[in-house]
Amino acid sequence: MMALAQVDVAIIGAGPAGTLLGYLLAEQYDKKVTLIDPMADKKWPNNYGVWQAEWDALAKKLGLELEACLGSKWAVTDCFFGGSWELPDENRLRLDRPYARVDRDKLKALLRSSSKLQVLEAEVECQAVANNIFDSPAIRHTADGSVLLLSDGSAVRSRLVVDTTGFESRLTRRLSAPGQPPSPAPGYQIAYGCEVVVDGSFHYAPEAMTLFDYRTDHLSFEPEWEKRAEKEPTFMYVMPLGPVEGEPDAQRVFFEETSLVARPAVSFEECKRRCFQRLKYLGISYREETIADEEFCYIPMGGPLPEPGQRIVAFGAAAAMVHPSTGYQLCRMMSASKDVAAAIAGELDKGSQPDAVAAAAYEAIWSQQNQAQREFAVFGGEFLMELDVAGLRGWFQGFFNLPEELWAGFLAGWPSLPGNENHESWLPRLLFGLQLVTKIPLPVALKLIGGIARFSLTYGTSLLRSVTPLFGSPPSYAWTPPVPKEEVGDVAAKWEAMRMIKEARAVKEPETVSPVSREPELAKSGPKA
Repeated sequence: MMALAQVDVAIIGAGPAGTLLGYLLAEQYDKKVTLIDPMADKKWPNNYGVWQAEWDALAKKLGLELEACLGSKWAVTDCFFGGSWELPDENRLRLDRPYARVDRDKLKALLRSSSKLQVLEAEVECQAVANNIFDSPAIRHTADGSVLLLSDGSAVRSRLVVDTTGFESRLTRRLSAPGQPPSPAPGYQIAYGCEVVVDGSFHYAPEAMTLFDYRTDHLSFEPEWEKRAEKEPTFMYVMPLGPVEGEPDAQRVFFEETSLVARPAVSFEECKRRCFQRLKYLGISYREETIADEEFCYIPMGGPLPEPGQRIVAFGAAAAMVHPSTGYQLCRMMSASKDVAAAIAGELDKGSQPDAVAAAAYEAIWSQQNQAQREFAVFGGEFLMELDVAGLRGWFQGFFNLPEELWAGFLAGWPSLPGNENHESWLPRLLFGLQLVTKIPLPVALKLIGGIARFSLTYGTSLLRSVTPLFGSPPSYAWTPPVPKEEVGDVAAKWEAMRMIKEARAVKEPETVSPVSREPELAKSGPKA
């Protein structure tokens, strides 16, 4: 018989979400955790940019030395939204808010430093075909947990299974709860980026991280290409990484051309062509032979939440935690990880049933409050997909002219991150929207009103309930324990029936006594005069 490794939590997927959650459960809650991924030691692929204020808040909440996991840092953040609404192309909007680049290798090393965290380089080969039903025996649920049969022939018995394999996971399902409004299909953020060595000036300010450059003048030499870029906008994202050692006139720079969100997605090839054409137009001289750290970023955004009632807990992108309007996910996931780890550990310590543990984890991720905030952001993503480049320039110019605590809170979009208190309930969200309308160009504001109407007609009341106390609340993931057998149905009626049957039997009981036993009693009574 195959020997089973016994653990408290089996986490499938060893990216940032799975590794962080595993670290917290093992180190801070003393749980036995196994991290399962056939490429567990592979370098994490994407560059992660973070607001310094959010990173500092996470370090405090998680109790981790996260500052050591940052690479380059910038004191200010620049945006370029010129070319529309009477703003010249060279117009720059500077945000006095620090930004930083995460050193992926250092972050991974920190989170993998726990000796309590077991790592198995194997795969769980199956797909969920219905709620808690799979197309192979690789996952089998039992009354006290789950059994995983791994691709290397080993097996793990776990009290709880967590899925951190990404948005397009095969292990958990994303489906709107019964009776809830339908959710829009996902949009897709696509980006091509690379790190290069640049000789001389590289146009952008070396002291700033450039978050958005939505200009299209670099394509004006080819009207058809420029027209396509205006209809399907992309922006340049720039991280100056500092001078090359021994070459004071050479700089390392990470450039990335990004489609914020689209459905269908803008092609990687188009992003790459626009990226290098922009560098050429801006007179940026880079060494082709130094192109490194090429990134093909594919981020699904929005879509439905995990189907309620699943025994496997989806976390990170698998739980649709990517910000539906911006594509930000790392800090949101990291903020949630502490709450999810605490919920899991608490239920395990109480000896709760696996379904109760899973439900508590889902409730920690997608409380009704978090769902309502997400519904507001889902509309935002849908509306951004309607805008051409002029609309996006006007939208973001207005957005970043709001008070910092408002726009920063929207970009964060998760409890305990800075500014999120300005978006956690319906009234602050409504006031945020009303203030934004006063900042954006009138044609964009009118389009926004039309977008609200179209969205509500297509997807029901989810947006309206996110900004009013009307139309109810999102569904709860809270666990409902099974009803005990003796409490099923109308208990009073059943007890009444049992009493009446018992009384009827008691009345009939003398008739069942044998005639012999009754003869003396009958004789003694005799006939009445």
